[in-house]
Amino acid sequence: MKTGIIPILPLRSRRSASGPFRSDRRSSGRGRLLALLALGLAALPSAPLRAQTAPAEPAGQPEAAVPAPGEPWTLEACIRYAQQHNTEVQQRALEVERNDIELSTARYSRLPDLNASLGGDASFGRALTSDNTYRDNNQTSGSLNVSASMPLFQGMRINHQIKAGKLDLAAAVQDLERIREDVAINVMTLYLQVLYYKELVGVSRRQLELSTLQAERSRGLAAEGKEPESAVYESEALAANDRMTLTQTRNELQLALLDLSQALNRESAAGFDVVFPELDSLTIETLHRTAGSVDAVYAYAAENRPHIKAERLRLGSSEHAVDIARSALYPSLSLSGGYGTGVYSADDSKFWAQIRHNSREYVGLSLGIPIFNRRASRNNVRTAKIAVRNQQLAVTAAEQALRKEIEQAWYYADAAYAKYLSAAAALASAEVAFRYEEQKAAAGRSTVFDFSDAKTRMEKAASEAVQAKYEFVFRAKILDYYRGKPLRL
Repeated sequence: MKTGIIPILPLRSRRSASGPFRSDRRSSGRGRLLALLALGLAALPSAPLRAQTAPAEPAGQPEAAVPAPGEPWTLEACIRYAQQHNTEVQQRALEVERNDIELSTARYSRLPDLNASLGGDASFGRALTSDNTYRDNNQTSGSLNVSASMPLFQGMRINHQIKAGKLDLAAAVQDLERIREDVAINVMTLYLQVLYYKELVGVSRRQLELSTLQAERSRGLAAEGKEPESAVYESEALAANDRMTLTQTRNELQLALLDLSQALNRESAAGFDVVFPELDSLTIETLHRTAGSVDAVYAYAAENRPHIKAERLRLGSSEHAVDIARSALYPSLSLSGGYGTGVYSADDSKFWAQIRHNSREYVGLSLGIPIFNRRASRNNVRTAKIAVRNQQLAVTAAEQALRKEIEQAWYYADAAYAKYLSAAAALASAEVAFRYEEQKAAAGRSTVFDFSDAKTRMEKAASEAVQAKYEFVFRAKILDYYRGKPLRL
């Protein structure tokens, strides 16, 4: 039986080494679907696995409800669980926290700094006394100093650092959303792969039922002398082959469930199963009617896709980086002040009296004027401007790539729907031909070879119809991804 697979992750070598991949028909069907859907994934923005757009979850948020043991998982439950347990999502969340801390540092740099110090020393021989003279004696002394300083003007550097920090934080949040989207798409694709194999198991089971029924019919006809004994053996061989095909398809289903379970980072795949939604012809037609237009999809995606928004935010941050570099060309003004005192063992005054009469206070303004630093500051400005132009190109490239991806996704979805209609029509014709051949076989007017040929054609048409259906569902959901719709079945 011809089969295919809905791909998102590379297939493990253990699959390619044995089982259904040894059948040329099965591997060719799988290869075609693998190539077709890989093109769809290649059209998505290149990056690690990303997730469906959703608000960033704050640290410590309770986990989403997990289905009870033995209860099948919905697509929504799989996506939520994967987004909460995916390590790349967690790493991106840490990046958001890091950018938030850097923004906080930039904001607090406007405040004064305050420092204090305590010191003590012992001297032997000639020592400095409180009246600033040297005397031959042993002496101990202590000191206390408190100082503060505050920037008054630094060429607007702090303001631009804060603005750039806000944009960097917003870009980090969009990067987190992009990762979450990719995780959702990965989970959806593996989920569709499981549904695909579930339907193939049904197709294989029905084929086995037909071949088993034919074997029983052949034994009855042979007992009546209407068919040779060889027809019985051939019918039983056909049933045995269908039984092996069913076993192989069930194995592929278990491996597809394992792939999905591992993508969710579950501890074990034991007892894991998914909800099988109804994807009838009416549902497929609804998906096709809601596809929209290329321009409408692009208009929404260009304004809302996280990776586009992140590139634009980085462009704004790079523009502020130019102003930060330019601030080094301006004078800087800072205010400082402090208090200090000391005590000396050679002084006969009491401790607190020494603290009072040895105290000193100061306040001052410091103005720094850059005159010449070997053109380092101006070259930093020029370098920052180059970074702005480079980021402008990055934004343009991202928008152009998005337009190309959406156009490809649109036409792939349209072609997949046409293929689905053709496959459904071919299946209907193959079923009519098989029913006619089955009636002939029941009347003893058909050979095993004719029956097997008609059954094989119907089996192939059924497999291709299932493949075409899930290929279209995948393409339609990719368009939903670009429109920002939740990934649901």
